[in-house]
Amino acid sequence: AVVSTQSTGVYIPEQHVNIDQLQCDAYRVMDKIIQGCKRGIIIRNENSSPHYKNDFVTALYAEEGKDKFVTRSAVLGHIQQGYSPSPFDRALAASFACKVYRDIVKRTTKPELTPADLVVVGIRGSVTTFTPVLQLKMDIPRRVPVDNWWLDLKPLVQTLALPPNTATVQDNCTDTCTHCDEK
Repeated sequence: AVVSTQSTGVYIPEQHVNIDQLQCDAYRVMDKIIQGCKRGIIIRNENSSPHYKNDFVTALYAEEGKDKFVTRSAVLGHIQQGYSPSPFDRALAASFACKVYRDIVKRTTKPELTPADLVVVGIRGSVTTFTPVLQLKMDIPRRVPVDNWWLDLKPLVQTLALPPNTATVQDNCTDTCTHCDEK
């Protein structure tokens, strides 16, 4: 979602967020708007911080950008989970149901089930696969993979979100945000 929307900032539980980062990203949005960009998008996971909730982040952005941009908040997770399934969704569900049924029949004809028989169905590439739950490297309480490979993409995402005519982005905001030098 971050790459496809060219988000200016992203706040996720896997990376600590602090007030300096929030303010820095607000200034980045302001810089983008000043340079002619029509929008700035911030994506915040609901569990990214116990203190910096949506209302706080929205108020911070509204205050920092009050003369330059308008701030609105939308909770996309509720939208994503609530719509009617598409024809593709229905066809995929039917395909999964058939494959799962065949797999259950095959496994239950064995004399004894083992923990390796507890599987989840999914898609890898274009192939439907059954993966034993014991092979999943998951942080079960948080329902996320242990290997967060996408965190390595953060520098790329930040670079894609830069205003036009900006060469690079650093982990700290100083080199890309003209406002942070004033602190």
